[in-house]
Amino acid sequence: MSTPEVDGGVLHALRVGGWLGAERFPAWGVAEPDGPLTRLTGAGLVRQVRSPRGELYGLTPEGTEAATAVVGDWLAGLTGDGRAALTAALAGFEAHDGSLKKLVTDYQAGGRETVGRDLRDFHERARDALAAAAAAAPLWVSYPRRLEDALLRVEKGELDHVASPLLESYHTVWHLAHRDLRLLCEALQP
Repeated sequence: MSTPEVDGGVLHALRVGGWLGAERFPAWGVAEPDGPLTRLTGAGLVRQVRSPRGELYGLTPEGTEAATAVVGDWLAGLTGDGRAALTAALAGFEAHDGSLKKLVTDYQAGGRETVGRDLRDFHERARDALAAAAAAAPLWVSYPRRLEDALLRVEKGELDHVASPLLESYHTVWHLAHRDLRLLCEALQP
C-alpha cells in the first residue's frame, strides 16, 4: 500500500528512532514496512545497512528533510489551541522524566527485586501525562500502549524490558516519546 501516511510514518519513525530493523516498524503503526522501505530506499530517502543485528534502515540527508517536511505539513494545520496542547503535553511528560531516570539508575545499580512494582507505580503517576501526549498528536498515539506492553513484560519477569536499547523496553519507548515530543515542539518555534 503506497500512501503518504504510510511513507510519512516510516520517515517519522526513522527520524525519531534512528536506525531501525524492519521488525520495529509495527510499533510505529506501519504493519507492513517492506513495501514502504523498498520504495523510500529507491527514492534515496532511506538507506539500508547490514549490521550484527541484521538489516537496519536509516534516513539519508534527503530523507531527514522529507521527514521534517511531513511534520511541518502536519504542524501547519494546527490551531493555536493545538499548538498549546503540544507544548503542554511536553511539559507534562518532562515533569516525570527525572523520576524514570532515577528508577532506571536504581534498577541498574541492583534494584531488580522491586523494579516491576516501582515501574508500575511510576506508570500510574505518569498515566495522565501519557494520555495527554497521545491526545495532542496522532504521531504519539502508540506510546501509551507501547509503554504498557513493556511494563507488562517487566511484571512477568522479562527484565530486559526495563531498559534494553535493542527492543521496545520501557526506558527505550519513553526516550523515543520524549525525543519525539521535543522534536515536534522545536518545530513549533519560529
